[in-house]
Amino acid sequence: MRLLGVLLCYNDADLLEDSIRYLREQAHDIILWDHGSTDETPDVIARLRNELLEVQHIPREFDFYELYPRMSRYLIDNLVHKYDWISWGDQDEFLEGPNRQKSYAGYLREVFESEHNWIRFNNYNFWFTGADDPAEKSAPKRVRHYCLFPDCAPRIRSWRASATNIRQFNHNPPIGSAWPVYFNLRHYPMRSQAQMIRRLERDRFGLRRGNKNFHYENMLFSQDRLRLRPDQLHFDDGHSELNPELVFQWRSLYGLAPMGAAQ
Repeated sequence: MRLLGVLLCYNDADLLEDSIRYLREQAHDIILWDHGSTDETPDVIARLRNELLEVQHIPREFDFYELYPRMSRYLIDNLVHKYDWISWGDQDEFLEGPNRQKSYAGYLREVFESEHNWIRFNNYNFWFTGADDPAEKSAPKRVRHYCLFPDCAPRIRSWRASATNIRQFNHNPPIGSAWPVYFNLRHYPMRSQAQMIRRLERDRFGLRRGNKNFHYENMLFSQDRLRLRPDQLHFDDGHSELNPELVFQWRSLYGLAPMGAAQ
């Protein structure tokens, strides 16, 4: 089974090597587009270039909201006929199976041999806390506290290559039917105090368009809420199954609508 991983990158150099290594461990070739990063992302890409199938540098001026459709068309025109399955998580997401009894790639074989074409994922948000060890450079090893975020936009991150359609932030269904069981993903949006401030005040500043991506703006003006204690979340030891119990409500941070709009 030929597996292709897709990464769209912007200013998450602290996580990028982990993202690449994880997909490679899951037997994926990787196509990576960097959307004008200004941090160390280009250095990480250069260092790991031999592990990547293809790299493109997209000017920052290119409309963020057109990146997913453009990548979709590129895949359809150039790569879907060469691969059996595509995994396209956000660069701060790590895809897993429905449980940890097998690897992600191991579970993909089961889905590929079925009649189904795509997989939806549970979104487990991992968030920095005061219990994190600042000496640990790897964000997935450092940030271990999490909680399920069940009412987010659909996380559709994995599908049969022949089912590829024009993607809308990977929330819309690809062609065909869904695997009946959700897989899991580990999402690391906020990995340290400094990274959180940079993301809100610079990297994601001004991203909202209508009701899309309003949550960054909401969080920017409510930063006192974003400093979570470890006892507010679950702890991931890296081996036990992820706990779906809702011990924290992420909407208390993200909001349900742009600030000032009716909620």
